[in-house]
Amino acid sequence: MTQSSWIQRCIVALCCAFGMACAPAFAQTVTLTFDNIGNLGPYPDSWTESGFSVTSLDPSGGHLHSGANSLVLHSREGSQPYRFQRLDGESFDFIAFDYFGGDSVFVSDTGATFTILGDQPLATFTMPAAFQGVTYIDWFMPNPGDLSTPDPQWGEIDNFVTNISPAPEPGQVAMLGLGLAGLLLHGRRSRRR
Repeated sequence: MTQSSWIQRCIVALCCAFGMACAPAFAQTVTLTFDNIGNLGPYPDSWTESGFSVTSLDPSGGHLHSGANSLVLHSREGSQPYRFQRLDGESFDFIAFDYFGGDSVFVSDTGATFTILGDQPLATFTMPAAFQGVTYIDWFMPNPGDLSTPDPQWGEIDNFVTNISPAPEPGQVAMLGLGLAGLLLHGRRSRRR
């Protein structure tokens, strides 16, 4: 093997290794189903599931309202907004959710908003592209116009669908390095012959 062909092979191997190491990882779909949230009682402090947390940001010491297998929010004092975020603080794509109830507003850390108006029967909502690459989502229910009325609005959410990008696998990078080292060793032995 000539020195120029050995250099060419090394360059090709380096390009392949770099390309594979830099290739984007496929997103993983994670769905928060809130199964068994009701087992925590009517007002759990927080909920964690599949690498996500849901917490109430109510300054008076908020709490979550749990349905049988769903998360419930109301427009009166206490509990709201609820914040959805990854436990590791990384970004995610908010894709879709099931919902029924009254007026609701979803706001991301990037300023994207999604509003549901009026009484809504159970339906699946698909989020716009503006909800991709967010680090948290806050869920609000606006207070009714007349706060003297005894009936707040209620909303129930389930099947909160997200996409997350997995962390790069160190094993893949190590395998690429071993392959490159093997190619270099092979070239060196061929050159000695």
